Amino acid sequence: MLLSTDQTQALRRSKGDRNATTTGLAREIGVSRFALANALNGNAIRRTTGEKINAYLIKQLLKSQPVE
Repeated sequence: MLLSTDQTQALRRSKGDRNATTTGLAREIGVSRFALANALNGNAIRRTTGEKINAYLIKQLLKSQPVE
C-alpha cells in the first residue's frame, strides 16, 4: 500500500508541527519506526500500517476542527 501525496504531506506536517522524532511519532501511532520512515519516504507499507496512520491523521484532523 502506498499513501497518497496528501496523506504523506499531512503526516510530515504533523511530525514537523509537533517537533517529534520518527520514533516518538511511530510510538504514538502504534507502528514501528521503520514502517513510519517508509511511509514518510513514500515507500510501500503494509495495509494495517496504512490503516493505523489513517486513523491517526483523522484523529488529528478532528482535533484541529473547531466545534460549533
